[in-house]
Amino acid sequence: MERAMVLAAIFSERKDYTEADPLKIRLDEGVHEIVGNNKTLNVTCSHVTFVGEAKNQTTIRGGFKVHNQHGVTFDELTVSNPCGNGLRLWGSETHVEVLKCTVKECGNYGVYAHGGVTVTATECQFIKNSGSGMVCSDANTKVGLTDSTVHHNGSDGLWADLDAVVDLRGTKMDFHSNKEDGIYATENAKVNIHLPSEHNTSHDNNDGDRVQERGGSIANINADGTFTHVVEEEDDDADDDSL
Repeated sequence: MERAMVLAAIFSERKDYTEADPLKIRLDEGVHEIVGNNKTLNVTCSHVTFVGEAKNQTTIRGGFKVHNQHGVTFDELTVSNPCGNGLRLWGSETHVEVLKCTVKECGNYGVYAHGGVTVTATECQFIKNSGSGMVCSDANTKVGLTDSTVHHNGSDGLWADLDAVVDLRGTKMDFHSNKEDGIYATENAKVNIHLPSEHNTSHDNNDGDRVQERGGSIANINADGTFTHVVEEEDDDADDDSL
């Protein structure tokens, strides 16, 4: 993996890769090890795609760091870093897309997105990590999850704080069986669930399914432009307000 990243940096110096024409690092079936640096690979160029055969066929034993690189994509992979985070993504210039990947059995968080990063994940799993499945933090951090599952993590399924914004879409979105909360929003973070309030988005977590405090907000966004808060940790009734 380290050699592949060195070559990618060299190729990027010779050619301007773009979103429409990214540099692709193709990974065969099997296990690919990242060695050194806490088993974490630093992605040092933009417009690069790591693509495997399938998430149940290609495994990266280690994690990735992406800082102020854009157009970075992880596609059809399993990422498992027993020494730390699966994906650590930060910086206002960082744009990352995660497609049909599994991030599991990491020694810390599955994904740590902070510092104004923009991340989208579609048809992914964030499971069985020692800490939270996903942590999203800081102003201007924008995270979008679509049809993804977050379960059996050692802490919260999703932790959002410090003004981060997370949008959840797709009827397959599912947070369950996490050892603490399914979805936790604090310090003015917003979790917007673009599904009807009756959709069972978060359930069967050990502490709470939807927990919001210190200005954090978890709300279902309705088709008519209103939102519905379901506050399970307080005695307040659910209420509808205009955006």
